[in-house]
Amino acid sequence: MKLIPLNCRQCGAPLSVPEDVRHVTCLHCGTQLAVVREGAAAYTEILQQLDRRTSVVEEKVGHLDQRQQLFELDQEWARQREAFYVHAKDGSSRLPSKKDARMTGATAGVGLVILCGVTLLSGLPSEGIVVVIPFILLFGAIGGVVSMRQYAKARDYEFAKRRYQRRRAKLTKGDWPIMTK
Repeated sequence: MKLIPLNCRQCGAPLSVPEDVRHVTCLHCGTQLAVVREGAAAYTEILQQLDRRTSVVEEKVGHLDQRQQLFELDQEWARQREAFYVHAKDGSSRLPSKKDARMTGATAGVGLVILCGVTLLSGLPSEGIVVVIPFILLFGAIGGVVSMRQYAKARDYEFAKRRYQRRRAKLTKGDWPIMTK
């Protein structure tokens, strides 16, 4: 068995170790050492220092992995959020809200009451009123359906946003601020 000469990284004492050994303890200072081979050269490293460096590298890799997961989650949320936007005829867009849905329903309800009142006060004969009533009911039904759809979309958006925030909080474990739009 061939021995290779080394020095202790801690105290500098000379060591002779078999060439196939990967770890050794210095007989002079008791330091645990790793035998490192790079090509034809060999030297010792203190195992505790290697453990510390390994821990630092693992921590950095974990941090990078967390950042990547957060980036992917934020990108996914941006795509999902885009699907919820309500686009107006003038080209503007906004996220849905339950308040807007209630306002649409209230507007349709007020419009329905006004149409009924105008129809009844217009002095139309009963035959004319009977002809107008289906149109009034159709107006009310359309307003109600539009309002319910807006409300459902706003509810779904709020659910999706809360889900995203929970997933992000779970990923960050309180380490990163939650910045949502």
